[in-house]
Amino acid sequence: MRTRFTHKGYIFLIGGAEDRDGDRSVLRTIIEKTSPANIAIIPTASAYPKEVDRCYTGVFSDLGVNTVRCLDIRYRDEAERPELLDAVEAADLIYFGGGDQAKLVDTLIGTRLFERIQSRFDAGSLHIAGTSAGASAIGDPIFYDGDRRGLEKGSIGISRGFGLIDAVAVDTHFSARNRLERLCQFLVSGTCRRGIGLDEDTGIMVYPNLHFEVFGTGMVTVVNSTYVTGSNYAEAREGDHLIFNNMRIGYLPPGTRFSIKRWSILTRPES
Repeated sequence: MRTRFTHKGYIFLIGGAEDRDGDRSVLRTIIEKTSPANIAIIPTASAYPKEVDRCYTGVFSDLGVNTVRCLDIRYRDEAERPELLDAVEAADLIYFGGGDQAKLVDTLIGTRLFERIQSRFDAGSLHIAGTSAGASAIGDPIFYDGDRRGLEKGSIGISRGFGLIDAVAVDTHFSARNRLERLCQFLVSGTCRRGIGLDEDTGIMVYPNLHFEVFGTGMVTVVNSTYVTGSNYAEAREGDHLIFNNMRIGYLPPGTRFSIKRWSILTRPES
């Protein structure tokens, strides 16, 4: 029996590099769970929006979606265009592509288009998915940069996010790009206490009650800095190595269910 949505839709967050040529299990899961007749792709984060359009339009059409439209929004004023607002109104699923999460948020936050996305999502008539930067942008706050230098203070940038999930940071390409260190720096800064790291070709399906289920081929890492001790973040200078202890880290394979509110595992994968 399908889930009934009484106040919010699903959120799907993908760690990037999802399979688009083989069995497409991650994207197929999204389609199976939401049965969208109409998808609006938003490639704003990307420097190559036409390539994003060609790629995902083909994949979603192959997966049986009747209407797939790309909303090629590159500047804030374009997010006020009536035809794009109409496209959001008609969509069952919004799909944010990868690229630059800060660019994505800065371009859309506070526009009529994003306000319409959020109001329809809150009403339960719209589902939202994002991959790579499109997934990172969903939380608030967000961060970027710092690969390979994550434990040097000041190597990451911090910005506002969409806030569809509050007080949780989302990072992507997590194992492939060794991003645990940069997530830890962000968390010990005190800007946010909890973070989720998504491996490539791996996602989480977030329910309205803020439980999520892991799907795909990789792992999800959950990190909590609430109990950190010995941090030198406050007195460290830019470029100094950070010191801290008691960061709590968990690893969740596909099939695991987890509560964001309780920050605890709900059910393990079936054997």
